[in-house]
Amino acid sequence: MDFLILVWDPDILFWIHQHIVNSTLTPGMILISNLANRGGIWIAIGIVLCFHKTYRNTGAAVLISICMVILVGDGLLKHLVMRLRPCIEYPWVPMAIHTPSPHDYSFPSGHSFVSFASATVLWKRNKRWGMGAGVFAICVAFSRLYLFMHYPSDVVVGAFLGIGIGTGSIFLVDSIHKKRRNHFETANAVKNKSNICEK
Repeated sequence: MDFLILVWDPDILFWIHQHIVNSTLTPGMILISNLANRGGIWIAIGIVLCFHKTYRNTGAAVLISICMVILVGDGLLKHLVMRLRPCIEYPWVPMAIHTPSPHDYSFPSGHSFVSFASATVLWKRNKRWGMGAGVFAICVAFSRLYLFMHYPSDVVVGAFLGIGIGTGSIFLVDSIHKKRRNHFETANAVKNKSNICEK
């Protein structure tokens, strides 16, 4: 799927590698990337929120968005597009982390996808949380370029898909919550009416 690689993809990637990559930043970029690996930090946030009654729906939306990212990104798009990672296409470029299998495809960036999906959920629930999560999501996306694991278009598309998935997850959770609340209110109204009739 080389035709999907935009003309500016390698240019931006090599510019980052030549002008920004250095021994001071590399450990931080590796840490940021590892925190979001397989949705790690976002899964932890979702689980923690689920334990708090006030934020349970937010936690559920985060976890649902992660599941949807796995299904759409890893389960469908990566194997449909089958774009090789830049570290596979340009094997002479020094790598700071382990080079993945050629069958571990590049498009879209899973790190970017899951980070922006989760950050979108948090933003729609709490602007302060969302701002912090959004900054971290941007750092995660940049770390994937810095570490030569993705092309810029991988992380950009992953970000936009994540925003869409995050928005959809919020809508789904809110719809379920609204239906459950209406059902509960209807059941209570019927029960109260029955009690009045008995009196």
